Amino acid sequence: MFEAANMVTRNYTVSTLAKWFNSFPHYNLQFLRINNTFSPEDSDYQESLGFWAAVPAAWLTVTLFFFLVFFCARCCSNGTARKHPAYCLRWTIGILSLIALTGVAIGLYGNVEADGGVHDFATAAEKANKTIMGVETQVNDMNRDLTGAMTPLVRLKDLVTNLPLAGKAINDTIIEVENLIKELRTIPFDKEGVNLQLVADDTRFYEYYRFLGTILLLVFELVVGLVALCGVGRGSRCLLIFMTCLAFLCLFVCFGGGALYLAVGVGAGDFCVSPSTYIKDQVKDDVIPKAVLEYYINCYPAAVNPFSQTISQGRRRIIQANDLLREVEGLTTNLPETKEIIKEIGGQLNATETSFDDLVVLVQCPTLHEEYVDALNAVCYDALEGMAYMLVSSLAVGLLFTVSMVLASLAWQRLGRRKQYIEIDEEDPFLPPSGMTPAMGRTSQGPLTLQASVQRGRWDHYLRYSGDRAEREPLLRDNRTPPPSYTYAVRDRGAGVQGSQQDPTVEKRHW
Repeated sequence: MFEAANMVTRNYTVSTLAKWFNSFPHYNLQFLRINNTFSPEDSDYQESLGFWAAVPAAWLTVTLFFFLVFFCARCCSNGTARKHPAYCLRWTIGILSLIALTGVAIGLYGNVEADGGVHDFATAAEKANKTIMGVETQVNDMNRDLTGAMTPLVRLKDLVTNLPLAGKAINDTIIEVENLIKELRTIPFDKEGVNLQLVADDTRFYEYYRFLGTILLLVFELVVGLVALCGVGRGSRCLLIFMTCLAFLCLFVCFGGGALYLAVGVGAGDFCVSPSTYIKDQVKDDVIPKAVLEYYINCYPAAVNPFSQTISQGRRRIIQANDLLREVEGLTTNLPETKEIIKEIGGQLNATETSFDDLVVLVQCPTLHEEYVDALNAVCYDALEGMAYMLVSSLAVGLLFTVSMVLASLAWQRLGRRKQYIEIDEEDPFLPPSGMTPAMGRTSQGPLTLQASVQRGRWDHYLRYSGDRAEREPLLRDNRTPPPSYTYAVRDRGAGVQGSQQDPTVEKRHW
């Protein structure tokens, strides 16, 4: 009857990652080592998880103290570093930023992996809930058929009051049906009505916001890395300073996430090493009997179905009731009005007997055990691996941004401000050659002077340079005087004409 129980089933095996997390030493706040058995209700165990969460937090505290001392020292320095492009620092920051972006990509992959594991767990919980509800539905349908047979049995009993043997057979049939109804009520093993569908829905709901929040934080880290690349690519002091401010905020995100992932990873590793032990300890006997829970969790090939005796007894009662009903039919051949009632009762008993075959398949362990193993694999393989990726990503990105902030502060000190150039027309006929531009300076009296090669008293000549000689040539007499661009361009070009090369008739004019 229960041959399917002997089929080979897939069992859960502990992952290497779970063993690694479980190997972490567990200390409470008094630094006393405790057992690494998963027991989240125990205060000492909670403190042990908080101990590992405090490790990245302590790292963050040390980093902040380092930056406090470092930037105070930078503020107290004279800031006389020579201005130069700082190519070495910029290349180093760029490489570190690219590695950090790779770490962010690893975090994105881990987030997707963890999300898939959580959704697989919810799917397994839904399937297990359908299996449990299928058993309950099947038993309820059988009880409804048996309860429906009680009314025609009572009518049949009233019709055979003059036949003592038939009345006794009907009474025995009623007793068998009532006992069968009582026994079937013991088969649904979820006595408290635990709704795994609600667990699956809540899991998906919270996972949606966890996934979305993690994506936003990783995008923030991605923006910091891109700003760093733009800053070193353009050699922009402003972008490097802005990147440093963003990276400082990003440190809280990285190390805070690392603290959370490390604590959850250690706890999940402890659970995944021995999940069956924790589940058996948590499920009360008044909710699911221990024998039933053991049968479905382990599902050994030679395991005995805890419902086999009840189902076998129910089959015997159905067979006995059918035999009694046939005896009543033989004793009431002279009562034609009983034939339809007996036929109705027989149909309901036969339907119940057929339902026993479906019930046998539903209560066997392979189906529910497979869903249990799928749920454990989703949590202890996919979700735990995704969390490990996010842990590595958070700590690595935090460390890389720490180094990048130090290098960026050194780089922006060495990067000079960009010079503002005035656009001029290089083909302007009034501009002198680049090697013979006028000089600009301050006189001893203070005003800015420009040595312009202009004829004394008149603006109708300008100097034309030919090699080492300067010749005066007249301007056109059509009011085509040098435009203002000539004056400012000459003043801003920077190189001066030596005094030995000036015409004696040229004098300094104030502009």
